Amino acid sequence: MTPASDDGLFERVLEAGSTDGCGAELYERRGRLLELTEDETGTSLLESGERGLALRLFKGGRSAFAASGLAHAFSLPDQARARLPRARTRRGVRLPAPAAGEALEPRPIGDPPAPNVDLARTLLTGFRQALTSSGRGSVAVREASVSLGERTERLATSSGRDTAWGSRLATLVATVVGRSTGGRFSARVVGAAPRPEELPVARLARHAADRVLLPLQGRPFEAARADVLLDPLVAAHLVGRLAPLFFGDDEEVLLAARTRDGRDALASPLLSVVDDATVSGGLVRGVRDGEGTPQGRTRLVERGLPSGRLTDSAAASRLSRPLSGNAIRVAWSDAPRIGVTNFFVDPSPGVSPLDLLGSVSRGLYAAVLLERPDVDLAADRFRIVVAGYAVEKGRATERVSEAAVSGRLSEFLRGVSGIGDDLKFAIGGTGSIGSPTLLVPRWKLG
Repeated sequence: MTPASDDGLFERVLEAGSTDGCGAELYERRGRLLELTEDETGTSLLESGERGLALRLFKGGRSAFAASGLAHAFSLPDQARARLPRARTRRGVRLPAPAAGEALEPRPIGDPPAPNVDLARTLLTGFRQALTSSGRGSVAVREASVSLGERTERLATSSGRDTAWGSRLATLVATVVGRSTGGRFSARVVGAAPRPEELPVARLARHAADRVLLPLQGRPFEAARADVLLDPLVAAHLVGRLAPLFFGDDEEVLLAARTRDGRDALASPLLSVVDDATVSGGLVRGVRDGEGTPQGRTRLVERGLPSGRLTDSAAASRLSRPLSGNAIRVAWSDAPRIGVTNFFVDPSPGVSPLDLLGSVSRGLYAAVLLERPDVDLAADRFRIVVAGYAVEKGRATERVSEAAVSGRLSEFLRGVSGIGDDLKFAIGGTGSIGSPTLLVPRWKLG
């Protein structure tokens, strides 16, 4: 395939969009993906590639978007221009300007290299072996797949920005089945990492074994009130549901209501929440967002109090805040929108999880989620169904097959009395969500 820089396609489309007083932004993505799947019928290998362009035009507070593959690239300016008069006028909508000190020079991109199929096979084999060890022969893989992807991206504007960057992502998805005298239980688990060699295969296998064996080998938790310890991967899926509160000014009214216009805390003073595209352990390692803005670190909650917002260029203008680099393109054919990179609870004030466990006189350690969390931000309600271990005087005493933790989300977050130093991340939203172990004492269950 001929690079766009060789035939001038990219530059000509951008130039064609920059007429009639319009500001133009052109985005190109090239990707390669390998997916290796093993199931009861055998092994299959799928390799695919993508290349597409997306154009946004800006004029008078309006923006219009169009996207296509190479075959129809030259029609993008006409498509976007035809949609522009029907677009809604909104304050702050304008062509993103180049960052201060940014180099203004063409950055052509090429196709990324093909992913390594041998590495994908090694990862699948490693997961199966780790699962056999963790499940002690009681857990089997029904289906497992490893996906290795790499992409290169370029964004240029008629105002002079021209930048390029690349990214990688490896995922492992498996359906596992646990067997015992009590029956069978199956679950789907997902792991991800920015690089294949960083996939937490052993940890994912232990998590998969717990997901299917705890419901089979434990018994329901019967206490009406108990200290609740949330495993990092359980807490992450609950905390991650807060992210939309910080998407620009979209939920400004709701956030104000939750904190009585900032007079009340959103969470415990122990909790600070951050979005950081560069944090160690995060599943996203970003350089630029979907508008070409450099990505970095934004503190959203500082010791329980809201302190920041995630922004694209329009929201940053409306809020008079700095650009946070959170304009995310889920696919090349989608317009950028505000989303998370690595959204997590800051573990810096945390202590050892064993110290938290030792402080529990009678409680529940929620080790795994049994279903998707039910969170209603508008109603301030949540419900999670978990399996784990009963805790007595700082020691796990028996397996718990099922327990429901529910109530007012704000009360639960304000009730956090301890956090661990064991930050872990899971796939969530447009990036990853993370948390250390969280302790909430004397919570009413059921």
